[in-house]
Amino acid sequence: MTRPILEVAKFNQALASSFLTEEEESIIDYIRYTGVFDELKMRKDLSLPSKPPALWLLAKACEKIGEKMPEHFSKIKSWSKSISEDAIAWDGNLVCCIVYNCDGIEISPTSGTTLYHTFAVHRELFSGLDY
Repeated sequence: MTRPILEVAKFNQALASSFLTEEEESIIDYIRYTGVFDELKMRKDLSLPSKPPALWLLAKACEKIGEKMPEHFSKIKSWSKSISEDAIAWDGNLVCCIVYNCDGIEISPTSGTTLYHTFAVHRELFSGLDY
């Protein structure tokens, strides 16, 4: 199953109407601008406390955004479940997904490739180059 591609205008509209907290909004903006991130770097860069976990905050923000675009969010959750080794959907996959190295191995502690799970924003949502 291929990842459902999101129309940026629809995402921006859903984002604007989802009533995110300031913290949640800063996480989404950070991810869209940075492109590649891990939880520790994001927490440090945004001066977030360790509790609740930043990835939990990301998932909650994505859930709120997803409520404003239920059809796409449902497709993303199905895709998310299909790529998960445990067949569990993660709401954060609305905006990003885990990164793999050139050998096709997940960049994560469980794969023994890094200390923290590493994620990349979906290409259509990346705003760092601001084209």
